[in-house]
Amino acid sequence: MSRIAKSHVNAAFEWAATQISEAGGRDGVTSRAEIRRRIGELTGPERDLVDFFYRFIVRQGAAHNERVTRADVDAALVLARKDMVAAFDTNDNGLSSDEVAAMPPLGRLAVKVARQRERSGEELAASFEELAFSLYFDDFGTELPPDRFLSFHVPAKLEALTAESFRAALGLDPADPKGAIARIEDAGQFFARLTELHTPGQAAQAQALAQTMQSTLSDLAVYIVGHDPEGGPVHPVYIVGVAADGSLAGLRARLKWS
Repeated sequence: MSRIAKSHVNAAFEWAATQISEAGGRDGVTSRAEIRRRIGELTGPERDLVDFFYRFIVRQGAAHNERVTRADVDAALVLARKDMVAAFDTNDNGLSSDEVAAMPPLGRLAVKVARQRERSGEELAASFEELAFSLYFDDFGTELPPDRFLSFHVPAKLEALTAESFRAALGLDPADPKGAIARIEDAGQFFARLTELHTPGQAAQAQALAQTMQSTLSDLAVYIVGHDPEGGPVHPVYIVGVAADGSLAGLRARLKWS
């Protein structure tokens, strides 16, 4: 397996630290109950990393009631960068497989999360479709029967996703009613409705999909293409963001407005 940059592993720890701090809300203190709720929203290695990093912070001297302050989180993050990442990159050229194997379990978890985030946009799009296999699209007042989600990927080198960069990546002509963007929505609102739409078992899958897409893509949003009515009646829907390689990745579905 190829070496992995220290910066990528540090970024995984920084992401986990943000999850812990944000779980505490405005008072800047995260309780055990609050972190349990946040962990319940996560899946796979990312869930484990947040869980075990929180426990690591508590062991470093947080309050006896396991209430973690942002100062506690920051101090533990400095320690993790130094003792769990930098200390194992002995020749300062990235972490090799042998160096990763020598790391403590928490460090290896951070590497696992970092490698997951390194995947290409094309690989991510395929994994999103697999996660969405039991889910269906039925939103925005569509008149179509429930539609399945399919992977979507466009090779690109995007720094950010905006209406302009989205149009350019897809080669859309804003003067053409079929190429105009009819609506852009925050992905968080879309995923909340998607979760409510499904049965409890499927809702857990919807939450896992949302968490995976939100943690691996930047500027994640929902784009509906085609002005209504002249650009319809069937409109493509894209749930997309920018992958680490700069490409556009996500899922697509269809809706109908008449």
